[in-house]
Amino acid sequence: MTALARIKEANTRRSAEDSVALRIAVTVAVVAAATATLRQGVGGSALAAACIVGIPGAMVFSHVTRYREGFMLKILLALGILAAFGRFLATVADLGTGVASEVQIPLAELFLWTQLLHSFDVPARRDLYYSLVSSLVLIGVAGVLSISMTFGWHLIVWAVAATVALVIAHRSELAELPRIAAEGRSGAPPLRRVLRPVIATLVTVAIVGAVAFSFVPPAGTARALAFPAVLPEGAGSVPVPGGLSNPTLGDRDPARRNADGTYDEGGGPGQSFGYFGFAEELDTAVRGRPDNSLVMRVRAEQADFWKGQTFDHWDGRRWTSSDDRVREIRSETLPIRIPPTPTEAGSEGSQLVQTYYLVRPGPNLIFAAHAPGQVYLADRQLFQLPDGTLRAGVELSSSTVYTVISVRPPATPEILRRSSSFDIAPPGPIAERYLQLPEDVSQRVVELAHSVTADAPTTYDKVRALEAWMGANTTYTLDIPPLPRGADAVDQYLFEDKQGFCEQIGSALVVMLRSLGVPARLAVGYAAGTRNPFTGMYEVRASDAHSWAEVWFPGVGWQGFDPTAQVPLAGDPGPQSAAAGLAQYLNLSMPELPDWVGAAVFWFALAASAVGLGVWIALGLRRRRRLARRRWVTRFLDRVETEGRARGRPREPAQSAPEYIRLLGRSVLRDPRLDSVAEVVEREVFGGLAADEDDRASAESVLAEASKAWPAG
Repeated sequence: MTALARIKEANTRRSAEDSVALRIAVTVAVVAAATATLRQGVGGSALAAACIVGIPGAMVFSHVTRYREGFMLKILLALGILAAFGRFLATVADLGTGVASEVQIPLAELFLWTQLLHSFDVPARRDLYYSLVSSLVLIGVAGVLSISMTFGWHLIVWAVAATVALVIAHRSELAELPRIAAEGRSGAPPLRRVLRPVIATLVTVAIVGAVAFSFVPPAGTARALAFPAVLPEGAGSVPVPGGLSNPTLGDRDPARRNADGTYDEGGGPGQSFGYFGFAEELDTAVRGRPDNSLVMRVRAEQADFWKGQTFDHWDGRRWTSSDDRVREIRSETLPIRIPPTPTEAGSEGSQLVQTYYLVRPGPNLIFAAHAPGQVYLADRQLFQLPDGTLRAGVELSSSTVYTVISVRPPATPEILRRSSSFDIAPPGPIAERYLQLPEDVSQRVVELAHSVTADAPTTYDKVRALEAWMGANTTYTLDIPPLPRGADAVDQYLFEDKQGFCEQIGSALVVMLRSLGVPARLAVGYAAGTRNPFTGMYEVRASDAHSWAEVWFPGVGWQGFDPTAQVPLAGDPGPQSAAAGLAQYLNLSMPELPDWVGAAVFWFALAASAVGLGVWIALGLRRRRRLARRRWVTRFLDRVETEGRARGRPREPAQSAPEYIRLLGRSVLRDPRLDSVAEVVEREVFGGLAADEDDRASAESVLAEASKAWPAG
């Protein structure tokens, strides 16, 4: 064997990684990150099988062939990566939309293919480090795409495996260094020496993360580069363009309504998660509420009413819309820009970005916080009603995703009070539609409205006064008696039953405000839902289907009010920390426990994290003090060994301290005075005689001068 071949073989053997445990830990981390990404709808079954089976197999192949040069393998892998990149470019070219969100999935697929191909050629530790960093990127991609809690299990597995891999790699690097430890120390660390730093690291990250989670602001979406818009294949068109379709109502679907207002039989029963308010009329005599099914998730920086439609005509029992004309809005590119309606104050205000991820099929309503200004919908066709609400021209089934950017005029109690402090008559179109009352409106309802608001100087104060009165004198319940034939629903609610749910409460507020000359209308949609602090998304259930009052303010526009839902005004701040809503989320996750349990768990976890962090800091300080109190001879020997190791002469395990110092003085540092230093160390180590201050100062001076005279090479 030639000298060049021997050098090449030595370099190859020195760079190859022999640790099976390290390779297994890295493989688990990479597979966990890959499966987390695959679970977010990235790739098909072929890519999933290739990653789940191929990555572990490729890692085994890399370990078996770690000493081979693999020139041809590298060429094949390079060709494979070029093929994957070419497929990515072809996919992006086929999209042809220019929407950044649609490139996310193909880009994630490209990264998965690259990770798979790279796994065939990871012979050295630095290659395993690259795989670990790549898995970090993949788990980050999965976190961006994730909208549910299932991602958390992948994250836990990845975090444990990555931590174990880093600890094993660090131990392997230490094992390769020349041993200078005391005699009897084993070169291979036992299992507990690996588990101890792993557990300590994970606990530390958990504690610091819990404390940070409670105080850091939530992640924002207003400045995102990509606004998702996904429409599943095979989405059919609604029967009437611009019409309302709600298949969840079964044979009461508005799309099945005949010209004479009747319905044909045969549509089947409605879904348990369907809401009867998403129709052409809202009948307050109807009883029954949707179940607790999850219908959609909403990613937004702040809670709001997710409005679907409004009603303006009231007959004492039913709400309908007096103007159902629709305007078609088409756009070849996204976003679809929504023009303001005549009843809006304008386009000034803050933007609220909302992305809706549908879990259940529903009506073709485009839910949005008031008022939508831009919509990212894959169909690129919308229909706008005179009240500003929107309908899609296609069925919105599960897995549909669309994004709405709403422009909300600034609205705080002070602004709303100022806007209504002057006696300004509403414009004609608004007064005509939104002050309507039936001729036989209950007089005691009108008298009650005037009595309750007698001392309220502004419209805003009138609204709050009416809300407060209903909160004190009526009860919210889903179990209410049937509405008697011919009875006025609002009168029955306020004076007879004195109990009701959102339809009765919202209708009563609108009717009483109209009797005071305040324009108002009834809106239907969903309340904000429960904020999941771990995903940052609002989880909206069928039971969150809701109706509320919208009140018109001069110069501001429409604002939603409801005594039963805690939804902030547009000008109020959103969640102040990532953990906002944790107590409520825990309460809903444990419905059989009292409401105070969620808050107790949150504060206990926060306190435990703070105590744990304090204990960790205290133990660190204690260890530092203990190290500072070590004997002088121990600290001095550490310095001696450091100087010798830097010059290529580490201390052998069986070598005594004085012998090692004399050796350095003769062959490395070349200073005969180190013999006297060795005697000082020998007396203190073996004779039990502590050196005085002069001997210690002299020994340190000799070591410093000798080290300076013969610097490390």
